[in-house]
Amino acid sequence: MRFQLFSSFVLLGLLTACAGIPDPGHDPSGRWIGTLITDQGTCPTARSSTLQIRGKDILFTPEDGSLVLTGHYQANSQHYHAELSMQDINHQPLTMVFNGYPVGQTIGGLYGSNSCHAHITMTRQ
Repeated sequence: MRFQLFSSFVLLGLLTACAGIPDPGHDPSGRWIGTLITDQGTCPTARSSTLQIRGKDILFTPEDGSLVLTGHYQANSQHYHAELSMQDINHQPLTMVFNGYPVGQTIGGLYGSNSCHAHITMTRQ
């Protein structure tokens, strides 16, 4: 009897812990960390990158550097888009784009610029 009661409490505790982690398809709010993996070109892969979603605002920082891509999240869209447009050193247009989507308890994404195409899987921090 005691073992069954103990087992029930352990199972209840595990279910409660699992239920407390919102999946990014329903609640992507928070800070997400991952490392870009180069598919083509030269990409910022030396350090981790961060995605922050607060309310409707999205910030993606490749390699946690000084460039920040911004965007807006629309509830129930299950798509996270951020971009940054500027000029490179030769005064040519330079656009960086991040597109993310929920994958189970993670956020997967694609990052691209004129010289880089990469993918990333991020976990909530």
